[in-house]
Amino acid sequence: MSNDQCLDTYLTHLGVERNLSPATIQSYQEDLRHFINWLDNISLDLINLTPELLDEFLCNTASALEYSPTSVARHFSSLRGFLKYMQMQKEYDYSTESMLATPRLGKYLPQYLTREEIDSVFESAGSADNKTALRDTALLELMYSAGLRISEALGLKISQLDLENEWLTPIGKGNKQRLVPLGSKAKDNLNRWVEEGRPQVDPKCDNVILNSHGKALSRMGAWKIVQKHTIQLSKNVSPHTFRHSFATHCLEAGMDLRVLQELLGHADISTTQIYTHIDKEFIKLEHKQFHPRQKADIYL
Repeated sequence: MSNDQCLDTYLTHLGVERNLSPATIQSYQEDLRHFINWLDNISLDLINLTPELLDEFLCNTASALEYSPTSVARHFSSLRGFLKYMQMQKEYDYSTESMLATPRLGKYLPQYLTREEIDSVFESAGSADNKTALRDTALLELMYSAGLRISEALGLKISQLDLENEWLTPIGKGNKQRLVPLGSKAKDNLNRWVEEGRPQVDPKCDNVILNSHGKALSRMGAWKIVQKHTIQLSKNVSPHTFRHSFATHCLEAGMDLRVLQELLGHADISTTQIYTHIDKEFIKLEHKQFHPRQKADIYL
């Protein structure tokens, strides 16, 4: 049974045997379509899916959903029901009893990178051959220095890149455009790619980030670049990890949450608040530096 047939069989089961409403079935279909597309993209039939590969997908999903607990939990619940049914149909070989339980959701939320780890990633990207180094560094600058979603970084057009005035105007969720400032180092690295590296691949489109054939870089291509330059780290890193690191480091430096909300393109401040997980040691240091009684102790 093909992956699409597996999904169709399950949706039919939900409607006929479980008597769920068309709206509910549509929600299941939207949640599971992402999973089926992922299987197809890596040329894998459901019957051959291993727990290790499933973990890879779950990390990918958690990143793409920007760690919204309700969204992640809903997607994982849909997937667990689907896999359990496919197991009953002999189309999936592994037990789902210990998989995708709510307490394990945290496992799939990629950690943010420290500043030292970010430096090591940029060092790795810069050590590649010149053309690849410029492209990979430019992509990292868009994800980390500008905090763009991977879809925004890969979809960014040359016309949305104002290097002279150090601004980006990415198109985010809901087709909304926003202004994102660029730092001087990010500006210089992006300018080197646009002026020196990008013309060498004979551009076939106006996307800023291109593959070696001059076409828009795919998500899979971006994942491979990230994996290549983070292999030295002991953390589970996805493209979204860089956006998460951007937000975390901005908050650590004292940025107002409302300003961060604008930079990230969040419609609701509650979405931005998921980034307020600054490590405890940093909070302790801030407390020691700024609390009146702690400050008084310094001068005793």
